[in-house]
Amino acid sequence: MATAALPAHSLTGQQVRLLRHLGAESTVRTITADPELPWERTEVDAAVKDLLTATGTRTASQLVAWGAAQRIITETSEPCTALAVSIQFPQRLRRVLVGWVGGSTAPELAADFGVTAATVRGYGRDLRAWLGVRTQIQGSIAAVLAGLVLLSDVDPTWPAEPLLRTEPRGQAA
Repeated sequence: MATAALPAHSLTGQQVRLLRHLGAESTVRTITADPELPWERTEVDAAVKDLLTATGTRTASQLVAWGAAQRIITETSEPCTALAVSIQFPQRLRRVLVGWVGGSTAPELAADFGVTAATVRGYGRDLRAWLGVRTQIQGSIAAVLAGLVLLSDVDPTWPAEPLLRTEPRGQAA
């Protein structure tokens, strides 16, 4: 199956570097210690908000999924099950995963499912266990890289097909 090309990103080198830090779940201290990034501690949140705007994403989970689809983020910060084996999980967990990569918040998912936020947190915990990751951020990255979600789940204007693992795509602007 051939995957249609995604629109090229127009991020600056600093934005690409910040996105990679976010995918690695770097702390604010680590980000500000990076000599290639100009921000003070108080400026990192604004830089992240600017990155969300530049990519058209709503949440950190959607942002890193976008970065994985663009091949800016090419791996999870730790080895995970989802990238090593084929996973078939329950439909409700797939819906949570699609919500994560699509930018849905926990309250939005709870409303969509007609359940409490605590139930959604339980689904998230179950999903992370299925994927073999510790965090929602890593789960979103793994979902895209492993082809568990469609590109259109990340951005509805993108093709309704999974990212191919072998498809080369430029990483930096």
